[in-house]
Amino acid sequence: MYVGLQKTSLVNYSRRLAAAVFLPGCNLRCPYCYNGELVCASVSEGPVKKRNSSESNDYIPIEQVYEHIEKRKAILRGLVISGGEALLSPALPELILRAKKANLAVKLDTNGLLPDALSTLLCDKALCPDMVALDVKTSPSRYGELGVYKPAGMQCPLPQPESALKQTLMLLSDKKNFCRPVETEYRTVLVPPLVQAADISAIASLLPFDAAWFFAPFLPGNCLNPAWNTIRPYTMEETETLIRLAQTKIKNTSLR
Repeated sequence: MYVGLQKTSLVNYSRRLAAAVFLPGCNLRCPYCYNGELVCASVSEGPVKKRNSSESNDYIPIEQVYEHIEKRKAILRGLVISGGEALLSPALPELILRAKKANLAVKLDTNGLLPDALSTLLCDKALCPDMVALDVKTSPSRYGELGVYKPAGMQCPLPQPESALKQTLMLLSDKKNFCRPVETEYRTVLVPPLVQAADISAIASLLPFDAAWFFAPFLPGNCLNPAWNTIRPYTMEETETLIRLAQTKIKNTSLR
């Protein structure tokens, strides 16, 4: 399996020097996604590896990730596992175990559409991540606009996105669902067609009152659907207005 690897990062895992691995395949086709090559790749094989091409990332065999973890375990303090959608990957359990054996904290990024798979991890002391970051794309009722997709080799049924996301939000809201303490955060990209004032209010109504909610600006230019590259991002004034709205509902909200 070929995966993406960022060997060192100061931003992917707050307060920790971490490596970040990007597992292939996804069950969404968000039109603004900037990582289309990875998202559209096979869950079990990953993207086709290309060399000497400015148009492609240089993907590596996952065994090289294991080697990097072992080599840098004295320096790194964490491993971020992202995607694509990491919960789809057959490599996820082994990756978590390798990181924990190296005494690295594990952060899992997820889109929230596989609540059963996430629950299985949270209830397993050996596999439970130290942190879960949930990407909330828009109002649950609008997830059908994102393009739900069943990758080849995906064993679980195609989720009903609104129901699945709400299950994940409920799961993360109740600490009794965790076998041990797990830090959580929520993230939303301010994509103008998908995230407006009404959507922010709808999302906020489902988050814990003490949630850590981070927003990121929409950056067109490499969107999965090229038509979305023409969308104008929110101005700073518009962004600040939306952030203030979110803060009236979830106090710990900021632009990252």
